[in-house]
Amino acid sequence: MSKIQENIDQYGWHIISVLADDIGPSFSYSIGFYESFGHPEVIFVGLKIELAQILINNIGHSIKEGVTYDQDKFYTDILDNYECRMLKVHGSNYDEYVGQAQNHYNGPFPLLQCVYPTINGVFPWDKEWPSDLLSVQPLLSEDK
Repeated sequence: MSKIQENIDQYGWHIISVLADDIGPSFSYSIGFYESFGHPEVIFVGLKIELAQILINNIGHSIKEGVTYDQDKFYTDILDNYECRMLKVHGSNYDEYVGQAQNHYNGPFPLLQCVYPTINGVFPWDKEWPSDLLSVQPLLSEDK
């Protein structure tokens, strides 16, 4: 049995994290929310891995308690003092970001990107979004 499956069986999910490199930002995502709870998996892009893992674990515990996160809605219970928005990830981004989840499920599964603002409350789709952050938090809801 794989470590991924062991963690899903024991906790309900597993977290995969990828460090930033010359090609792109760091990202972390869940595997198991869909299998264990029928809930879309969740990905964070551009956050420090330690923080992303904490947030995914917090989201997982909330899902386990019956909370549902829906696409295109804002949530105030994910990141203290900030709203985050869940966006449905476009299928064209799966290969680049969630390959291990694809291998695990061996078929389609839903995936939400938790999009967070700058400390000033600006989101990537806002015209005030700093141009130097464009590559830090790409919107995976868009076709590549």
